[in-house]
Amino acid sequence: MTWFHWLVDNWFTALQSLAILSGFAFTCITLRRDERSRWVSNLFELTAHHRDVWTQIFTKPELRRVLSSNPDLVRQPVTENETLFVSFLVLHLNSTHQAIKQRLIELPEGLGADICMFFAHPIPRSVWNELRKFQDKDFVIFVESHFGKK
Repeated sequence: MTWFHWLVDNWFTALQSLAILSGFAFTCITLRRDERSRWVSNLFELTAHHRDVWTQIFTKPELRRVLSSNPDLVRQPVTENETLFVSFLVLHLNSTHQAIKQRLIELPEGLGADICMFFAHPIPRSVWNELRKFQDKDFVIFVESHFGKK
């Protein structure tokens, strides 16, 4: 009976408390949905940038040598366009790394193999050796931890 009397005396306070808790629960649900939405949006944005950089291989045939397994870098050193292309990819990879560190996206399952395969080519490796001194130590460790892995 005492519970009933308390409710009769404090019905407004109980109703207010219920409304506040309901509002809090609704806010939590909304924030979680918004977080998922931002995660997917970040993934789409990252994919668009990835596509934009790699499209250059198809629109500029001179860049295809970047993926050659045995270019003669003595006779034909790395060109400015090749350096710029690899630099764009390094910048993109750095952005991806930062997004992963900030938990804005999850680590893509095949990223390590992709890094290994790309930097196994002589031109990307040569450009990386020049660019690495301008990169954050954490990023250099991240990239080079994938060298030689398959």
